Amino acid sequence: MTFFNDPVKNLCLKAVCDSNLSTYLNLAQAYEAEFSPITKKNPNLTGLYELDTTIGGEVKAYILQNSTNAIGFAAASVPEEEARDLREFYIVPTMRGKRIGTYLANQVFSFYPGKWTVKQLEQAIHATSFWHQALPELGIPYEETILLDEYWGRVVMQTFQVLPQSYP
Repeated sequence: MTFFNDPVKNLCLKAVCDSNLSTYLNLAQAYEAEFSPITKKNPNLTGLYELDTTIGGEVKAYILQNSTNAIGFAAASVPEEEARDLREFYIVPTMRGKRIGTYLANQVFSFYPGKWTVKQLEQAIHATSFWHQALPELGIPYEETILLDEYWGRVVMQTFQVLPQSYP
């Protein structure tokens, strides 16, 4: 995939490990705070939000950095035999609208070809709009449904297939 050279040319995607786990957790707090008007979550007495996704086992996470900052993350459940589920996806607000989220999605999907689902809270219209733009830009046809999740309530879900990429 070809991107404009400015915003994505100096990006680095790193798997979350012990040495950068604190960076991931810091970004996850910003993510939770941004969605708190929809989720109705509040921070605990130490000022931290409870996280819904635990990294480890089938759940892999990645931090996206430019040359000076951590600018986003993704966490996905990637079982060998079942559909993959992008559980958390975040680009810091100052970096949005620059195709960086599309770049991050492409990188994560290319690591784990197969069937995928991506879900957004129904009220998170900006998140759904992002996926309506990003998936076609990546050449990924999708089906969309609205379902009632036991925990989250009404969610919008895109289901699609990512084919293995061939590299020269």
